[in-house]
Formats: sequence, C-alpha cells, structure tokens
Amino acid sequence: MNISSLREIEIKITEDEAGLKVREIMSGKLKLSSREITRCKQFEDGVMIKIPGDPQYKMIWLKETVSAGDILKVRIYEDIDNSGDVVPSDDPIDIVFEDEDIILLNKPGDMVVHPSYAHYRDSLSNALAGYYKRTGQSHVIRTIGRLDRETSGLLIFAKNRHAAAILSNQKENMSRRKEYLALVSGIMENAQGTIDAPIGQEEGVRMIRKVTDSGKQAITHYRLIRQFADYALIKLHLDTGRTHQIRVHMSYIGHPLLGDNLYGKEIEDNHGMMRAALHAAHLEFIHPITGQSMSFDADLPDDMAGLIRQ
Repeated sequence: MNISSLREIEIKITEDEAGLKVREIMSGKLKLSSREITRCKQFEDGVMIKIPGDPQYKMIWLKETVSAGDILKVRIYEDIDNSGDVVPSDDPIDIVFEDEDIILLNKPGDMVVHPSYAHYRDSLSNALAGYYKRTGQSHVIRTIGRLDRETSGLLIFAKNRHAAAILSNQKENMSRRKEYLALVSGIMENAQGTIDAPIGQEEGVRMIRKVTDSGKQAITHYRLIRQFADYALIKLHLDTGRTHQIRVHMSYIGHPLLGDNLYGKEIEDNHGMMRAALHAAHLEFIHPITGQSMSFDADLPDDMAGLIRQ
C-alpha cells in the first residue's frame, strides 16, 4: 500500500479511563470510526502502548485493557492514492494558523476554493497544494465548510482524514459561531434584525437562489456597525447555511451587497466593488485532536477596507 503521510497521536491514560479497552479509548477519546480503527491495525506499529517504567513501546490488541499512566500511541496513515488531482500552483496563501492537523487560511475575494473546468490551476486548493509541495508536506486537500468564489475570509482545511471527520461533525455549530462582515447598499432602517425567509433555487437557473415558500428554512441575523451616505457596514451570523444565504436575504430586505452582480443589479453605485462585498471575519471551533477551543479573526481585505477608510 502506498503511504503519503501519517499522523501520530500519543495520549496518557487517566484514572477515569483505566480498565477501558483499547478500542473504547480509540473510539471514545480519539473519536476514530470503526473503519479507521480497523485500518490502524493493518500496520504493525499502528497501535502501540508504553507502560510506566518501560521505555519501549509494544504492540497491543484492541481488546486489551489499559491502566492509568499508560501511554497509547496511535498512527493514522493516509493513502497516496487518495491525494486527488489538484495541480500545485505558485500562488501565495495567507496562513492564519497551522499545525499537524489543520491549516486555516484567509481566502482572497474572487477566488474559487476547488479546481473546476474554468479554474483548473488557479483555485485556493491549487495554491495550498503548491504550499504543501514547497514545504515538503503530503496531505489530501480536505476543505471544512465552504465559501463562495466572491467571498473572502477564514476557511479551514484538514490535514488528515481523522481531523476532517471530527471537524465535519462540528460544521453546524461552527457555522453558527462564524461571523461575517458585509458592505450593503442603502440606509439601514434598523440597527439590527433577523431575516427568517426560506430560500430555494430559481427555476431553470442552477446558480441563482431566491426567497420562496417552497424553499428550505434560512435564518440570518444582522447588526449595523457603521452607516455611510448610501451604504453600510454590517455584521452577520447565520442559524442555517444555505447557498448564497446572506446575499439573497440582504437583497430580499432591499439592501443587496455592494458589487453583487447576481442579487444587486439595481444598485446605482457599487463604489468600485468588483465582487460581492462579503468577508468571513470570525471563526470559532474545537480543535479536532486537542479539544482546545479555537477562535480566529481576519482583517477586512483591501477592497472593503478601502471603502471604509474613505
């Protein structure tokens, strides 16, 4: 089997965990799936243990029990065959945070996340693959969450299958703790509000969404940060994660995003914005391996920040 990388995790068994089986530790504490646990055991050094007073690790069966003070070592291997077909590029990336399990990027506006027919070599994934290659890392490109092409801001990539699985289970809560900043047209009548309006697909147009009674529930909360002459800076967070939700909802209440050529065609002056003025500015999540609470912020990109400075 061709192996591209592995993630080695060591955990010290506590008094509360003493007497549990190795499999129970792997599934309960490490959140490994049954498939991942079985895969670890395919390798001679996939699951090993070191007991107090013994400097050497030794192999252990999944059905064996552990004692307080034992150190369990688990190795999670990656297949090179699953690395995907992402062509590395030399485009720079803005790294907000990186460790063995995740890398958090500040995505530029007007850049797709994944390669496609029209963006085979210039997506964020291509740029990340190039960074991995330059730094001698070998990881599958695994995105957690999503951002539209035009939206800038924080986006997580998992470096291994295990981290990706745990973060995927957090996505709903993660979305609710994410905050966006947007520049919207017009003068806001209310300093804050909630838009609860279902969103569905526009008939016959795959890319466009609209508020419709037949759509799925969509809830957006917004708060005015600063009002300008004919546009405003607002902060938003979502209870749901529908495609184009913020863009559709703000257009629905008469305040489309500056630069939004899908939902803001009636805007008379976009003030030079060449994309929908939306930025994923704040993100909170639980680290998939350490369990630590993580919180990050990303400054506004130059195009949005320039309008505010004016």
